[in-house]
Amino acid sequence: MAKKPKQKKLFARKISKKTHRVLKIDFDKLTPKQNANYEDSLVVLNKIKYGLSLTVASKQVGISPQTVKRYVGSALKLQNHKWIAKSLDRLLREVRIYEKGKQVWITVRGIKQAKIIGQYHSAIGRLSQGQSVLKPFTKIKIKDASGKIHHLETDITKILAILEQQEDAEFYSIYGRK
Repeated sequence: MAKKPKQKKLFARKISKKTHRVLKIDFDKLTPKQNANYEDSLVVLNKIKYGLSLTVASKQVGISPQTVKRYVGSALKLQNHKWIAKSLDRLLREVRIYEKGKQVWITVRGIKQAKIIGQYHSAIGRLSQGQSVLKPFTKIKIKDASGKIHHLETDITKILAILEQQEDAEFYSIYGRK
């Protein structure tokens, strides 16, 4: 029998176990510092997707590259000695949605779900163009990290009532801390 050559372990492989351990933790169990580090790591990941290097992006945000790898390392890959972001990830994100006439915070898994919610909020911002901007979202179901299905609110009167209740609409964000 021929021996299999030993494969080199990449640094990305070493951190993946730590990353999965962190991501299985509920957001409520994270300390405020861990929560802030996770959110900052998501910001760095987004900057990497738009072309910045891990070092430059982490320096701009004010977090170390090692911390970024610890929290979002599963969404990064090493290519030609450079860390790049994968096109899809399964990271947890806390996002705000409108459902049943209320504003609700949910935790979604993956960039696909977060992107849909971002497009929904963008459509809400374009409500002045007419009701038709919300039509694509009438049958969309959002599955949160615990498996619960959510339906996005598309009734304009309910959405406007929610928006009127918000204090600082100009500083509104779909991501963030509660």
